Amino acid sequence: MESYAEVRQEDRSNAEIMGKKRQDKSLREFKQVLKDLVYLLRKSSEVETCYLYWVNRSREQFVMETKSTELSNVMFQDRVSFYDHFLNQYRDISEPVSLKLNEQIDPEELLHYYNQVPIKHITLLPFINNGQTVAITVLESSEYVLDEEKSEVIHSYSDALRNVLNTYLEISDLYENQEEWVDYQESLEKINVRSHRAELIYRMINEMQKYLQSGGVSFITQGMQNWSNVLNSVGAQGAPPIGMPVKERTLAYEALHKGKPEFAIHFNNNPKRISPREQNTDGATMAIPLKFHDRRQGLVLLYDKNPLLFKESTKHKFVNFVRLTELTIMANEPNLDHSEPFLNNEFDAIIPDLWERLVDTELQTLGQNGSPYNTWFGLVTMANLPALRTQLRMEDLDHMQKDLVNLFNPNKYGKSGFIGSHSDYVYSFVIQDREENAVDQWIQLLNQRLMRPVELTNGVQIETSIKVGFTQLNAQQEDNYEVLRQAKAALSETMKDTAE
Repeated sequence: MESYAEVRQEDRSNAEIMGKKRQDKSLREFKQVLKDLVYLLRKSSEVETCYLYWVNRSREQFVMETKSTELSNVMFQDRVSFYDHFLNQYRDISEPVSLKLNEQIDPEELLHYYNQVPIKHITLLPFINNGQTVAITVLESSEYVLDEEKSEVIHSYSDALRNVLNTYLEISDLYENQEEWVDYQESLEKINVRSHRAELIYRMINEMQKYLQSGGVSFITQGMQNWSNVLNSVGAQGAPPIGMPVKERTLAYEALHKGKPEFAIHFNNNPKRISPREQNTDGATMAIPLKFHDRRQGLVLLYDKNPLLFKESTKHKFVNFVRLTELTIMANEPNLDHSEPFLNNEFDAIIPDLWERLVDTELQTLGQNGSPYNTWFGLVTMANLPALRTQLRMEDLDHMQKDLVNLFNPNKYGKSGFIGSHSDYVYSFVIQDREENAVDQWIQLLNQRLMRPVELTNGVQIETSIKVGFTQLNAQQEDNYEVLRQAKAALSETMKDTAE
């Protein structure tokens, strides 16, 4: 029979073995994230080769971490002495450096190429830790990399690299939380996919939701001449209503204005998250801008009643989710016009890819734990559309569509909601409010406004009225297809009544 001391020693040995296994696995997962980041950097910055070397000062070596290339005549060494690598004279850089072949660097120094050196420009991105350069990412391309168009890609990569390294260092110190790291890696993999930008936003906020206990995640974007909440995570608790606009002197406004993440613990319902109209703003909130080429295109809002959930490592993870989503969208859709709102059509209406996911999300939330809001989905169009299409030129019709999207905006009538695109001259809408008759109030106020002629932005005046069909969301509806079918049937009845 084993003695007590022998049993304790065996338990301790088993714990050490399990701890070592967890550390080994976290290291493998960490290396996979770095590999993905370097690959995404190469694709989104459109360079031929990208690689990352650690700067091992104690052994005076550059240690290869990962690489990604589309060239066939490249071969890297895993470990290279400082004095045998062209990076040696740049091992202490603290800012990005751009080199041009035959000017700042001799092609013969690039020993990882054989036969020929097909690139012309090299960009070096240092990673600084405790005031020392510990890693250098190298981008090699036939085109200049450090231009304004790609600066946001590089900035996002640098942020993501720093956040993932800080997260890994914390996890290495607390390796008993290995399951959390595995879950984090699996969550990253779910947004590192080729998919539509609306789907990536949907995946991102729902993966973030897993880190919250009594809160939620919301996504804010621009449209209809303001910034407003357009999507909540499934099961979000205490979420702002869909369509609520961002107002000044709120946390969301500050993050958008400064272009960097903001965090606040709420005392006595202050600061507000996005609007003074919010109720019960408590706990803590983090706001993270989503940017393309330094243009703010969205804002991720994370909130929970328990402020202690927002540990530094968790904040890093949240920021990393957003940065990785930015890189993935840019890599998936390189021709996307990042100067325009990326979730709207040409008339400033929310695209179907987003509002379909919104409807499905609200249906799932209703089925799980209910909602404090009433939510309506509907379709709206002009009653005299044939006459308007005959009366106006094509460019006037385009002006009319954009102006009507802004005119129909529920926010203009004190209601939370937005206007989406559906088909030519037929617009979808979502209204979410605590009042039982909010959609009827919106229709009434809109009809009152349309009793006067509408002057378009190009000076043309039109007279019109609207036809509306809608349905209220409930837990029995299956999905957005069923909701849309009901809204179409309601609009058809309205049009039929007019014809009679």
